[in-house]
Amino acid sequence: MTEARPIKALVVDDAAFMRKQLVEVLSKSDDIEVVAVARHGAEALEAIKNVKPDVITLDVDMPVMDGLTTIKHIMVKNPVPVVMVSGLADHGRVTFEALRLGAIDFFPKPSGTISHDIGDSSQELVKTLKLAAGSNPKVIKRAIATNRKTPLNHGQNQNVDGVVVVLALQGAVSGFIRLFSALEGLPNVGFMCVQDISSTVLSAYTRELSSFLECVPFSGSEVVLKARQCMVMSMDGLASRVEYEKKDSHLVVSGMSSDLNQFISSMAEKIGKRLCLVILGGQVPKDTSFLKKVLSTGGTILALEPGKCACSAFPRYIEDEGIGNVATGELDLWERIKGFSRRLFLQKLKQHKQVDGQ
Repeated sequence: MTEARPIKALVVDDAAFMRKQLVEVLSKSDDIEVVAVARHGAEALEAIKNVKPDVITLDVDMPVMDGLTTIKHIMVKNPVPVVMVSGLADHGRVTFEALRLGAIDFFPKPSGTISHDIGDSSQELVKTLKLAAGSNPKVIKRAIATNRKTPLNHGQNQNVDGVVVVLALQGAVSGFIRLFSALEGLPNVGFMCVQDISSTVLSAYTRELSSFLECVPFSGSEVVLKARQCMVMSMDGLASRVEYEKKDSHLVVSGMSSDLNQFISSMAEKIGKRLCLVILGGQVPKDTSFLKKVLSTGGTILALEPGKCACSAFPRYIEDEGIGNVATGELDLWERIKGFSRRLFLQKLKQHKQVDGQ
């Protein structure tokens, strides 16, 4: 049996100290081999052609060619999984732009641009790179900005007949933007998007996302979800309490938790068949019991075909276990969610007719 070769990594950072530190941290793992380093994006593009890395660590603020410009070139010319390793991770715009353009993940330097303590995060960084190296960057397409002049729910009924909860984890940000843009006309559905970003940058990140979509960040305070709107949550800042008044289709979330199983299970218990869970990618959670909870309460589970996801582990689990339905592509996924919305509308219309006829 042939022994698996180490993951080939390219380290890109303009600071010599940080290049040295990153090489030392990554080289401690038997599964990673640093095959080249670069001082800026232009050097990185040349190195990619020469050494063909499996994964890249990429700084943002660099001379000659910065990190965001470099990602654009990488994804067009030689798609490679990219993990941003930057001291600017507290800037929501930078985080958002990197993920929108195709970065698989954003790893913050612990103490700024020059982090002498990067070694303290070595295990987490190695784990992040290993996960990224197993992704498929060829399916990533950057999201194009749209110019929206009026809010989606301007003058519209803000009550929600149903909720679409989207798990847009590693490499799925651009896919989520396209998904919500395509479904923004659904008048009776609210969206929740769960992303693997830090709660510390959530507000700034959501402001940037709002240039594409009408979004609100969730920070633990009581929030009412409106139709044709998306509430953005981080994996470490999920709602711990869910309340739904069926009579007036009023959904309220509050509290703070990092338990995905608890959050999704609570949604399923409160709204049942009115819940549609959409999985765009990511790793399989440790506890997947919430999937059975969604189905047992009448909810819907949809996953994008694994081959169309940057990180396909969770969608493949859905497919292999026969849990829910797997859409063959983004268009198919959009149509299935529209079908979910139509069913809720027709059911409500039928109920109103029955009431009027009594």
